[in-house]
Amino acid sequence: MINRYIITVCTFCLSLTYVQAQDNTSVENDSITSVNKVTINPWQQSSGEFLISPYVSHYVATSFRNSDGQKSNFANDGKYSNYNPRLFVAAPLLSEKLNLTLSLPYFTNRYEDNNVSNFNGDLGDIEVGLRAHLGRLGSNYLMGSLITYIPGYENTQLPFAGYDLFGLEARMILAGSIDFLGEYNNFHKVEFGVRYFFPRDPVQLRFLLSEGYRITNKLIILGELEGIFSFSDNQEFFQTNLQSVAEYRFIKGSLNVGYDFSSKFSLYSGLFHDIYNRNSAIGRGFQVFAIIRTN
Repeated sequence: MINRYIITVCTFCLSLTYVQAQDNTSVENDSITSVNKVTINPWQQSSGEFLISPYVSHYVATSFRNSDGQKSNFANDGKYSNYNPRLFVAAPLLSEKLNLTLSLPYFTNRYEDNNVSNFNGDLGDIEVGLRAHLGRLGSNYLMGSLITYIPGYENTQLPFAGYDLFGLEARMILAGSIDFLGEYNNFHKVEFGVRYFFPRDPVQLRFLLSEGYRITNKLIILGELEGIFSFSDNQEFFQTNLQSVAEYRFIKGSLNVGYDFSSKFSLYSGLFHDIYNRNSAIGRGFQVFAIIRTN
């Protein structure tokens, strides 16, 4: 089953890339000229540039939906929550055509009900990846990414921080703007990835749809839809240990407000809530993140 999912998704990604290229006759490699330099992809970091993005979120769940979509509260008035600070860094590797990415997460997971109280603080899965510029498609830029997931923890205390397995993800990214909304007042990102944890499942399909719109020169509204469809032979649900559940599906929506303090520093904050769940806790919470550019 796992091999079939991987082959199907990879074929879809290759077909999507081919169709996009055909629709645009040929992939454009035109550069964008700024005041100080020329860049081929504003979503990539060029020589001497670094992107740093600190992030923190607070997640809460007190109920779940089973594989049939039926909603139930956690037993014994249970509540699962965590804080998840993380640091994302992107830097050029040789040139802006190839970037190195790094994400360092930390989790403080807590489960409490009328009978038990468990707490665990630990690193999560450290993400190290390569992101390549593949071409320009009109006002959009096509990129591909290969990401490794390296456990920074040992599952010795509940609630666990993850599967404690090495993972690998291939991801396609399309980012840019929508011309009819304006040339500089909007931006979007579409991501689709396939993730697998070795030496056994789960295999996961992940997507992200993100659209930002500038209300003023400084104020930004950012909406996102993100989902993971995870497939595994282990279909058990653990309300006390959510990050070890392997068979599940969820889609969450978020709405954020951002402010550009300068061309090199932006700050966002917002709320998120799950809108679709199968064999998954129904999560909600808030998030705050910054985007810092250095050169």
